[in-house]
Amino acid sequence: MLNPVTIQYMSREEIERLLFSFTADPKNDESVAFEALAHRLLFLLEKAVDN
Repeated sequence: MLNPVTIQYMSREEIERLLFSFTADPKNDESVAFEALAHRLLFLLEKAVDN
């Protein structure tokens, strides 16, 4: 079960898998924005790790 407490203790890999498993409903602007935000954060995290 996902809740804020379990997410707090997830590994980076688990969080990445979770975020990439989400698919936004194209009719819901907030879910589309959240999906874009999640992907952007993952990109920035990867970039930061590479430096």
